[in-house]
Amino acid sequence: MYKKVFSILAFLSLLPFGLSAATSSAGGVVNEAVIGAPFYGFTSDASGAVANAVGPTADFIQPMRLIARSGDSKVNAGSATQLASSLLWDDGTVTNLPSEEVAWAVDTALATVSQSGLLTAKQVTERVRVKVTATAEGFTAEVRVRLEPNAATTPTAPASSLIAGSVDVPNAPGWRNSPWFGSFYATENNWLHHADLGWLFVQEAGDGSLWTWDNNHQWLWTGQGVYPHLYRAKDSTWLYFMLQARPKKVFYNHTTKRLETSQP
Repeated sequence: MYKKVFSILAFLSLLPFGLSAATSSAGGVVNEAVIGAPFYGFTSDASGAVANAVGPTADFIQPMRLIARSGDSKVNAGSATQLASSLLWDDGTVTNLPSEEVAWAVDTALATVSQSGLLTAKQVTERVRVKVTATAEGFTAEVRVRLEPNAATTPTAPASSLIAGSVDVPNAPGWRNSPWFGSFYATENNWLHHADLGWLFVQEAGDGSLWTWDNNHQWLWTGQGVYPHLYRAKDSTWLYFMLQARPKKVFYNHTTKRLETSQP
């Protein structure tokens, strides 16, 4: 528990031993204190109102509530903001708490909070408000942060550059073939069915590369000259799609040095 301890070197008035609070006709005690010495006193302002009970050392004030805040109210996908928390005391003062001494929690899997209080937004496809909870010194506080999709990844048309760089597959209406990404069937709502990878939600990154989403890996990034290598955002891992294992979906994980097989 944080404490505010004051050393008093002068006393304006002394009271008998054993008195732990004082009052006056002009007002009540603003802060009470138990004095750790064989004498007690109090200070007062010009009106005669008691401001503080005093002594050599005393705990004059108590924490009232916790305050949580975010460095930014909006966080784009893939970006982060620093969270902070403070204790408000009953005399109106504030103590900033080290983020490491605060327990942070977020109510969605779309964002994570590190032990140091860094909130990181994952890839999101639409705006969403999340609740972050701070717990410290027996108090809890909440702060709301809005996650937003990265403007650079919002396509104007479903997989437009991918479609532009592909050709129709003969005798397969609606199917197209990309020289680097393979065969796929595109819909009008950013979903496409890839001949090898299955259903994917696709967002373009603005430089011809792609962010794709599926239930197994969540967000994957790849592009021409990169595929069949894919970067998996949720664990910052590079994968290699094993083309020779088709029709199974098998990936080599460069971090674990192991193979991963996705569900159909």
